[in-house]
Amino acid sequence: MLYMEISQFNEAQSDRRRELERKLDEDIEELERLKDSLARTNVLSEKMVRESRENKRWWTAVGRVVIHLRYAVGDGMLSSFDQRLGRLETSILPIHRSTQKLTKLYENIDKSLGQLQTVINYFDLATQEEPLVTRGPDESDLDPYLKSVQRMKDALAYLKETNYKASARGITHLKDILSRAIKQLDALFRKWLTEASTPIDPGLIDRGDLPTIPSKTLQDLSRLATELSSSVADLGPITTYIQTYEQVRSAYLVKSLHPLTVAAREQDQKGVGSKAVYVKGSSAFVPYSRCLLRLLKAERDVNHKLIPKSSASTSFSNTIAPAVDTFIEIGEAMLTRVKRGLQKKEFGDVYLLIDVVEGMGGSVKEYDGLIAYAGAKGNDINELTSSFKAATVSFFKDFYEDIKNDTVKQSALSADGTVHELTSTTLNTLKRLVHYHTAIDQILSDGSNATGATSFTMLTHDILTALTTNLETKARLYTSKMQKPTLSALFLLNNWHYVWKMFVKGEGSGATGGRTKLAEVVGEAEVKRFEAEVKRLREVYQESWKTCLEILSVTTESSAFPEGTKNLSKAQRELVKDKFKGFNTEFDEIHKAQKNYAVPDPDLRAQLLRDIKGTIVPLYAKFYGRWAHVDFTKNPQKYIKYDPETVEGLVDKFFNVGS
Repeated sequence: MLYMEISQFNEAQSDRRRELERKLDEDIEELERLKDSLARTNVLSEKMVRESRENKRWWTAVGRVVIHLRYAVGDGMLSSFDQRLGRLETSILPIHRSTQKLTKLYENIDKSLGQLQTVINYFDLATQEEPLVTRGPDESDLDPYLKSVQRMKDALAYLKETNYKASARGITHLKDILSRAIKQLDALFRKWLTEASTPIDPGLIDRGDLPTIPSKTLQDLSRLATELSSSVADLGPITTYIQTYEQVRSAYLVKSLHPLTVAAREQDQKGVGSKAVYVKGSSAFVPYSRCLLRLLKAERDVNHKLIPKSSASTSFSNTIAPAVDTFIEIGEAMLTRVKRGLQKKEFGDVYLLIDVVEGMGGSVKEYDGLIAYAGAKGNDINELTSSFKAATVSFFKDFYEDIKNDTVKQSALSADGTVHELTSTTLNTLKRLVHYHTAIDQILSDGSNATGATSFTMLTHDILTALTTNLETKARLYTSKMQKPTLSALFLLNNWHYVWKMFVKGEGSGATGGRTKLAEVVGEAEVKRFEAEVKRLREVYQESWKTCLEILSVTTESSAFPEGTKNLSKAQRELVKDKFKGFNTEFDEIHKAQKNYAVPDPDLRAQLLRDIKGTIVPLYAKFYGRWAHVDFTKNPQKYIKYDPETVEGLVDKFFNVGS
């Protein structure tokens, strides 16, 4: 079967060749006839030219004779001679004109013969160039191959323009050979481009050390691309080099970014349900976005050198689409997870969110021209960045509103007056947010938040104001609902001290060793305000001992008991009994209540105990020393319940829940 097909093909080729040879023989015979005619015309033309020259010389001589005759013979004879000359001119002029026409005809025939030879050469060109096309281009020297392609393009253009009926078969043959030649160039373009598109180490990309395509390789690719691009204009869509470029370079981008893609995806998946504390700068998505944009910038430069201007933008968008789509997919998945956590009041991922907004915002601003050039894919990147920012702003809004509107029922209030969860959550969040001070300032610069704050400092002041108002409302419940004014003061003292300690570096409640970064943000006036509140509330707390102090003061300093009095009157004995009894009762009530109150900060607890022991214990010791050994009752154990050491020991157990 194959043999028969080959035989049929050979016979068809032989028939076609014989047909061409027959036409060529006919053209050659016609050419010989034209040459014979031209030769005869040349002989005639040369003879007429000689005659013309002789006539010219004759007319010159005649003119001279006429002049002589005018002088010698007179006008009568001259007039007769002029008439004869006129008749001669009338006879010679048509012959002269015919000679000119024959000369022009000769020139046209010569041009026609040249044109005919050109056509014959173009008819045979495809056959002549076919062996070179079949061998394919020499990678070390493209010139012969490209010149061959150009010769065939020129021949094709000429035959199309002349539009001879006999040209159709030659045009078809040229197109066939050219199509094969262009496919060879397409394949070479793919080979060279693939070799130059080895994936890059992401570390090099992040450091900005992007390896580029060697200049010699880029020049060769550009030369091929120019040839292929012009082929599209000459022959129609017979080359796929633009699609080849998009496929090869798209795969290169995806493979170069693959390690970063995997790292970002894995980090996001690990973040689901994780309680791990986010470390600033540890987001895998930030270097991913940075490297993506750097690669896209380098790719645009390559695109401009290899793709025609009319197709460059579309081709660039197609090339980067897979890499950008994967980036957007991972970013949107991370954003969805973070939003879900924020709705559950899980703030751990907000720091990741701010980090990403800061990192992406800087990169997007740096490469804004590139992103605009990327068209729809650039819009996708901008929209993702805006979504990250919107989610961050939404967090600030919700965070502020939660603090401002946090409500609690009486039954939910802490019975020991400890630091409220709202306070610890707020301050710890602010303490971490301060490390993102600059980024937050940029995010809030347009005032897009519930408070209208345009900086982190303003937002922090607003949050602290909302916290203060909310806690004061809660503190009033201890007085109005629980009838525990001391616990109300202690509750505020615990919370304000907690806030103040977030502002102060160093140990101890009175530490003044410096200011934290949060204090630098809120300003010295705010720090002083909370410090003054702590001092005021310590004094308010001391008011809970006022009755004890009054009992002991009246007894130890009263003029009813002169110094050295040992024999007491009945009234004096009753007064001493009442004082011991009153102190015991008051102290027992305070001890019973306040031993269950909480002061979680050890420095504040130590300071409050020092305040108590600095007033109550010395005063009671003096009272005890004055009356414990005086005979004011027959049953001293009934009235003398505590000695000074016992009082001090019991005071030490205050604010220690479980003691």
